[in-house]
Amino acid sequence: MAQEGAQVIESVVATEAYITTGTVGALAVSTGMTLAGTYQRTSQTYRFSAMTGRAGATATVGYVNTGVDTDLVTLAQNATADTWVIPLTGLHEGDTLQSIGISGQIESGGNAVTVDYELHKTTAVATGCTSVKIQSGTQIAKSADYLMADSTTISVPPTVTAGESYFMLITCTTNAACDVELQYVTLTLTQS
Repeated sequence: MAQEGAQVIESVVATEAYITTGTVGALAVSTGMTLAGTYQRTSQTYRFSAMTGRAGATATVGYVNTGVDTDLVTLAQNATADTWVIPLTGLHEGDTLQSIGISGQIESGGNAVTVDYELHKTTAVATGCTSVKIQSGTQIAKSADYLMADSTTISVPPTVTAGESYFMLITCTTNAACDVELQYVTLTLTQS
């Protein structure tokens, strides 16, 4: 029984709705839903914690977790081209990759530090998986303390397809009294 003054709606039927802005076409609603046209979310930036990575092929000093209860990875002084690999998970077929970035901090102690970051793609093939570099970030070379918040546009943006995975390869060199703290890497993409 409806309350006094309340309006009772017995039936609502939507047959067709139109979105007049954006890239979506007609939207038909009945027992199911049909989306005509294309849908894109541009410039979506995702962060991948450095802690999700692992040591690469070179470990003269080695990366370690920065203390207890943090998600930072630190590379201490006197490291020569130590590598760290961070998988980029959750990508969808059709995503177009636009730029890469890195976040963290350099403690220089007045000496030179270099940080290189690269986007790589691994493709599964019957004769053995292949891995290629897609884009290098602009090298970070500092001899003073520095807040890393750097990014680089991908010159030829790849589109994710079946049988591919992506990762970031970080390579750091630290001289005496220097260290690098890695917080996360970023990947900006267009979702289709």
